[in-house]
Amino acid sequence: MKAKKLFALLLCAIMLLSLVGCKEKEDTKETDSPTGVTDQETDKEDIKDDDTEDKKETNEPVVEVKEASIDFEDGLYEFVAVYKAPSNADASELSIADFNNSKALKVTNMNGKIPYIAIDIASLVGDKIADVRTITMDVGTEHPDGKFYATSGKITAYSGEGRRESNDPFSVYLATKNPNTAKAVLDKGEEFISGYQNMIILSLQTDNGPSAGGPNANIFIDNIRVMDEAGNVIKADSTVAFAEPPGFSEVDRTNLIPVKNEIELWSNDGDIAYKQGTGMNTLAMGGTIDPALIKENTVINIYYESQGDMWLVAQSWEDGAPFGWQRVADGGASIKNPSGTIAQITYEQMVEYCQTDDFVTYLSQLQCESDLDWTVSSVTIGERSGIVSLRDEIEIGSGGSAGEYAQSADMTTLAWGGTLDPALIQPGCIINIDYKSEGRMWLVAQSWADGAPFSWQRVGFDGPEGVPADDGKRAQITYDQLVQACGTDDFVTYLSQLQCESDMPWEVYSVSIGYPSGIVSVKNEVQIGNGGSAGEYAQSADMTTLAWDGTLDPALIQPGCVITIDYKSDGFIWLVAQSWVDGAPFSWQRVGFDGPEGKPADDGKRAQITYDQLVQACGTDDFVTYLSQLQCESDMPWEVYKVTLGYPVY
Repeated sequence: MKAKKLFALLLCAIMLLSLVGCKEKEDTKETDSPTGVTDQETDKEDIKDDDTEDKKETNEPVVEVKEASIDFEDGLYEFVAVYKAPSNADASELSIADFNNSKALKVTNMNGKIPYIAIDIASLVGDKIADVRTITMDVGTEHPDGKFYATSGKITAYSGEGRRESNDPFSVYLATKNPNTAKAVLDKGEEFISGYQNMIILSLQTDNGPSAGGPNANIFIDNIRVMDEAGNVIKADSTVAFAEPPGFSEVDRTNLIPVKNEIELWSNDGDIAYKQGTGMNTLAMGGTIDPALIKENTVINIYYESQGDMWLVAQSWEDGAPFGWQRVADGGASIKNPSGTIAQITYEQMVEYCQTDDFVTYLSQLQCESDLDWTVSSVTIGERSGIVSLRDEIEIGSGGSAGEYAQSADMTTLAWGGTLDPALIQPGCIINIDYKSEGRMWLVAQSWADGAPFSWQRVGFDGPEGVPADDGKRAQITYDQLVQACGTDDFVTYLSQLQCESDMPWEVYSVSIGYPSGIVSVKNEVQIGNGGSAGEYAQSADMTTLAWDGTLDPALIQPGCVITIDYKSDGFIWLVAQSWVDGAPFSWQRVGFDGPEGKPADDGKRAQITYDQLVQACGTDDFVTYLSQLQCESDMPWEVYKVTLGYPVY
């Protein structure tokens, strides 16, 4: 342990007591904090509020002196990574800093969202991973205004082959217990297993700072103790690097239009609020932007860092141009991912803001701008890929690989001794291929049935059905394309086998069947709910209107809008609309459950309910006048991260 002076004093005290024959047993116990986090305390200490604590207690934070697996004194933390996949994740920065008289890992909150800090336990302890039963650490917080605000969160362990989740809460609830001890226990069935990149993620879920008018908390993590069943500390190798599980660092493309064939227009730009960056000129003006790239079906992508909005500025220096200096998609109109790291502006928006469908002819320069300080790593342009998010996906093929123009990843039907049930291939479905190749991907449909209208048929190669939707990693072929290529709307009756093929060497990871989720990209998003959680058929995530002492302004709910729910559940999610107004045409009304309005668009992580669905379910096109509260509900235990309101961009 690093607190050497404290350790020496304790050792002297113990020796002195031994010399005078004192054999009093030190009786310690684990007690629960208000949120259930264990904290080592003596049985003579009472848990008290700040203003009633013993006057003799110092203001120095006290945590139990123990050997640590990781103490950060060597300055190494490559085994830690910021997890940015959740829609409410903060783009936190990591560093080593002084805290509580020692070195600690500092997590700086950058965007006012929830920090998720992943620690690679499997790499740290190596072949001892299966012995791990408990993980503790000292967690402290610091608010930049110098004041203390209570915080709480959880440690999520990802265990076993499927990285099953289990959670243990922690809190830093008193200034005199900052840092506090956070503890994760791997109960039966939650054990770590070698070879499956088992890890933990610490997340700060509640911060009382902003709600009290203060800033967001920065977190300090120190003295990580990885222990076996007997409580022995397992040694860790701090020189290891974080080994990413599949999908861990995928770019957050939630709410974005899928694009392919991205070409960089310019990079490394930035400036202060409402000041335009360097940008890039068109070829005609001595720059490198070829305006011919900006055409129908294209999308401009801005990879940025800012806590504000992000948009483009288009300039024309041509005589008689219909625009001169024009902001494009400002005021929240650009399409952004929930992480606030990518913004998109469509070709249609360029036409709209520049007031001409021939804006490319006049374009001289593009720049970026924001309402807060900003940096941009890259600005690209790409084509819409046509990829859609799916629901109800079922895997029908585990993949395979082959050379160019060679077939593999065979999916043989039940009638011919395989595992593919052709009844899964229904009108409206999409066959989804996750793959890796420098070429493009399609299917081969085979029939070995006598009298079949096809025998060996490429689908999505060069036929009248067209090529699949494709973003370079995923290809999608529709039911209608299969019908057209095979020459019959009854092709399923004759189908014997599906295979994958490409014009370059390829590998397919999986093939699945699903249905379009209906999820659309939205602009002008406004958060109307902070989220919540509940059990099956229980309501939470309350959004009460202003008239009933809540924060939801019902005037935001306008025709054409979409309410988006980011959630986690094994079920599906919907809204409950309540009215407490006398004479209202509805009182307690589920929206998107089993009514004539239909279910929400839903991809298993995000659900969307339209204004028209609310009108239909509530039985009035004036439902906003009567609305008192919106809530979320599901048919399975659920957690909602946030609820937003925006407008579709197609």
